[in-house]
Amino acid sequence: MDIQIKFLNGHTYPLAVSSSITVGDLKKRIQKESDVTPARQKLSNGNGINFSNDSSTLGALGLKSGCSLMVLVTDPPPIQVFLKNEKGQTSTYDVTPGETVTAFKSKVHRRERVPVDQQRLICNGKQLDDGRTLEDYNIKSESTIFLTLRLRGG
Repeated sequence: MDIQIKFLNGHTYPLAVSSSITVGDLKKRIQKESDVTPARQKLSNGNGINFSNDSSTLGALGLKSGCSLMVLVTDPPPIQVFLKNEKGQTSTYDVTPGETVTAFKSKVHRRERVPVDQQRLICNGKQLDDGRTLEDYNIKSESTIFLTLRLRGG
């Protein structure tokens, strides 16, 4: 089905989608066109349909070909994540999903006193790379990030 995606700045474009895709998948498609991350997108069609459940399919929400969706770009609310260090101590940090790993490492440096270049952060079995966002690693509220130290050779 064909739908129209509209932004408040007036930018509008058509998008061909299946009624079986989820709201979350639609937000990812919108991100490819607009560079607005899914966490910053709030969708509305003006008919009171709730688009907040990313696992709902467009068909289940009653969307039909030819309908228009408005995309409101928001700043996502902060979430709390936990950082567990090598000593087993856990600290709580307020972050936003769009925050970069580099920015998070700076917060860790200020509180834990571990230099940024010696931090190795791991979440969900993946090492967090500089330049990417926490959202890229599917880090959600109450996720635990593990801090290990990168030893310098010499």
